[in-house]
Amino acid sequence: MRHRGFTLIEVLVSLAIFALAAVSLGAAYSNVILGRIALQQDEQRLDDIARCRAALMETPGFDDVESGGDIHLPGGRTAHWKGKIEATAVSDLFAVQLTAEIEPTNGGEAEEVTETRMLLRPTWSIPSDRQKIRDEARQRLEKERGYKEADGNSAFISAPTRGKKLVPGQTGANGKGGKGQPATPTNGKNGQPTKGGQPGGQPAARPAKR
Repeated sequence: MRHRGFTLIEVLVSLAIFALAAVSLGAAYSNVILGRIALQQDEQRLDDIARCRAALMETPGFDDVESGGDIHLPGGRTAHWKGKIEATAVSDLFAVQLTAEIEPTNGGEAEEVTETRMLLRPTWSIPSDRQKIRDEARQRLEKERGYKEADGNSAFISAPTRGKKLVPGQTGANGKGGKGQPATPTNGKNGQPTKGGQPGGQPAARPAKR
């Protein structure tokens, strides 16, 4: 009994399908490898920038920050950093621009990275400039609030009682009543005011007719 084999066309089609599958798998594997390499390089770059930032933060002197310095990085590489300091409208708060030239891992030209951070450094402030900023801030607050600190909290008094005389017997916003008005008498039972001014709710006696 004779068995039928594969034809040449079927073999060629199978080889073409296998070649396409191999190319697709190879491209996917290459993309994964390149992605991991790029991720490692990005992590290394972030770590290098963090080291430069830490070197700036650890430098206490104003002039030392602007002159910068060199630090050693993993892999026998070096990086040069320097900072540019600018004062802000807030006392003792400065805007520091960090510029770092980082040597890459594969050699070649150094990469320059720039970022800006806000730092609170009282030691960098000049006493006269600090006092000037605080005076300007105090004047701005007094203008917005409408009163000075030496005047007290008159701006927070409620509007209905400000500049209004209290009626005798009326209780004001501060819990004090007017003068010259006695308290309303009550019957002593349920706290209701008495009628006619007599205890027990009885009307006052009328004078006899003549």
